[in-house]
Amino acid sequence: MHSILLPVDGSEQSLRAVKHAISSIKEGLAADIHVINVQPPIVMLSELPVVDYEQVEQSQRELGQNELLPACQLLDNAGLHYTQHLEIGPIPRAIIQCAKANACDSIIMGTRGRGTFGSWLLGSTANAVVHLAEVPVTLVK
Repeated sequence: MHSILLPVDGSEQSLRAVKHAISSIKEGLAADIHVINVQPPIVMLSELPVVDYEQVEQSQRELGQNELLPACQLLDNAGLHYTQHLEIGPIPRAIIQCAKANACDSIIMGTRGRGTFGSWLLGSTANAVVHLAEVPVTLVK
């Protein structure tokens, strides 16, 4: 069975990548689907006593779950089984590690993410994933 990793951030382009994967599967590709959202690490410049690091991480996890939700809804509506992954860390590295850990045969992702900064960030993320991945990467506009 083919294993696909779908990195998502809730953006329209990442949802188009999910729809592309769904259409491939509906056309007869038997696939094990992994959906991942990666939240960038929050870099604390100093040890401030007022910062609750557990609360910061919980907020990141909540944001990640919210960004996974639209993709999961599309997969649910298509009647497809999938596994969710939520990571906090350097985005390209986390995507590559997830692909390796789950023996994914391919990665399907959008070319750009949310907002102006997000678009630049995921554009560079897509570029990094293409260069670092050991499996085929399909970029969806």
